[in-house]
Amino acid sequence: MSILIKYLLLFTIVFNLISCKPSSYFKSDNTSLQLDSTTVNNTQVDKLIKPYKIKLEAEMNEVLVISNDEFPKERGKSETKLGNFVADLSLEIGNKHYTKTHQDSIDFCLLNFGGLRTSLPKGEITRGKIFELMPFENELVVITLSLAKANLLLEYLKTGGGQPIAGFRLNTSKLNTIDVFEYWKLNGNDNQIKVITSDYLANGGDKMNFFLNPIKTEPIGIKLRDAIILHCKEQQKKGHQLTGKIDGRITFE
Repeated sequence: MSILIKYLLLFTIVFNLISCKPSSYFKSDNTSLQLDSTTVNNTQVDKLIKPYKIKLEAEMNEVLVISNDEFPKERGKSETKLGNFVADLSLEIGNKHYTKTHQDSIDFCLLNFGGLRTSLPKGEITRGKIFELMPFENELVVITLSLAKANLLLEYLKTGGGQPIAGFRLNTSKLNTIDVFEYWKLNGNDNQIKVITSDYLANGGDKMNFFLNPIKTEPIGIKLRDAIILHCKEQQKKGHQLTGKIDGRITFE
């Protein structure tokens, strides 16, 4: 259990004990503490929580990497620096995990703009900032789709104006001139494609119903937030700074 979850759980327990019950017990490690609402005051609560608060603040203030660019949260665009950044690292780290147990690799990544909750600043990127960016406990999963479902995925991107993607480029004008099955064959996919996404989207979130009833769903054992943190730490270790990019991976004509 992370220090953040421990702190929030402890705070909730203490609050409920004080506000709702005249006398209760709270077990921490091997010690039982009796909490009586008539005697427990803010000082005692602060003393109980303080060790967790100190650890939490130290962990959340850890600088993971330096960013050379700002990654603003933007909507209404076919692609953004923030969306490209998270999609690219999800595909890269996802393939590292996936290819450990599979001979083939993941074809591409599809996420959603709505799941990225804030901007990333230029300068120091802390662990706490990544928690703000991705506050959810979403897991990365690999979805194997038939080309018929891939058709629905492409139409979703076309009509919805784009979402964060990595691993392929989409010019929507081509969807009007060639069959969707031919489109995927031109990109090296014969019968099916493997998409890495979040478990929320895999369950049809953000109206991505094409993910429902797939050929296969495979968790890879890492949360999306943890993948972002891992990537940041890897870049810091290499002496690299984060740099954003807009490369025309989705174009509308």
